[in-house]
Amino acid sequence: MEHQNIALTLGVGVLISSALFFFFHKTLKRPGKLSSLLTILVVQAIYIPLAATHWVGLDVFAIHFAFYTMTAVLLGVVVGSREGKTGGGGFHWGHGIIVGFFMILVMVDSTIITLANSGASADFIRRFLPDPQRESAKNVVSAFPGTVSHNFDKKYDLYNNYIAQLKTQKERGWKIGDGWLEKPVLGKTSLFRIQISDRDGQAVTGGKVVVSFLRPSDNKLDVQLELPESAPGHYGLPVQLPAPGMWGMVITVTRGEEVHEIKGETWVEEKP
Repeated sequence: MEHQNIALTLGVGVLISSALFFFFHKTLKRPGKLSSLLTILVVQAIYIPLAATHWVGLDVFAIHFAFYTMTAVLLGVVVGSREGKTGGGGFHWGHGIIVGFFMILVMVDSTIITLANSGASADFIRRFLPDPQRESAKNVVSAFPGTVSHNFDKKYDLYNNYIAQLKTQKERGWKIGDGWLEKPVLGKTSLFRIQISDRDGQAVTGGKVVVSFLRPSDNKLDVQLELPESAPGHYGLPVQLPAPGMWGMVITVTRGEEVHEIKGETWVEEKP
C-alpha cells in the first residue's frame, strides 16, 4: 500500500461499502439507518486493521476512513428519507446535489494526496501548470547561489549542526564554479564539470564530489552521481537527465573531515 493509487482504493472501497449497504437493505431487509450502521461497522472493521499494518500516513488513513463512512451515511440518508414517504417517492434533487458534491470531493482530495505523496509527472505539469519563471530559468544552468543544507528542515533535531556547518563552510571559503559546459538538452549527453578552489584561489584536489539532480515534481526521477577528478580541482562527468524543465542541484564535496555543500538550479531544454 506504500505506492497505492488513492483514487483506486477510494473507488473500490466506496463500491464495496455501497454493495454491503444494499446487501443489508435489500437482501436482509434491514431499515436504511440500520443498514448504514452495519455497513460502517463491517467496512471499518476490515479497513482499520489493514491500514494499521500497511501504514502510509495519517492523511491517507483519514480520507479513506471518512469516505468509507460517508458512503454508508449518505446511502442511509437517501434510503431513510424515501422510507418515510408513502409509496417511496422519487430521487430528490437535494440528494443529487449531495451525491455530486461527494464525488467531486473524492476526486479533488484523492488528486491532492496523490500529488503530495508521489509528485506530478512531467506531462501533468506541461498540461496544467505554467513554466516556473521559464525565461529566467534558462539562464541558471550553472547557478550555485550559496551554501545551504538541502534537507535540514526535515530534520529539526539537526538544526544546530546545520548552523555550525554553515559557519564552518563560510570560514573555509571554498568556491565552486562552472557547471554545464554546454546547454543541457533532453536526450543529449552534456558534460557537467565544476571547478573547486579555496579562499586563496588554489585548486581543491583529492575530494569526493557527489551531485544530486532533484526533480521537484517527481522524486522518482532524481539522479545522483559521483564526479571524478579530471584535473586538479576539476570534477566532471557526462550527464543526461531524463526530463525537461527545472531541476534542483545539490553538490556535496568531501575531503577528509571537511564537508562542503551547496545547492543550485538548472534547466533542461526540450528536444529541438
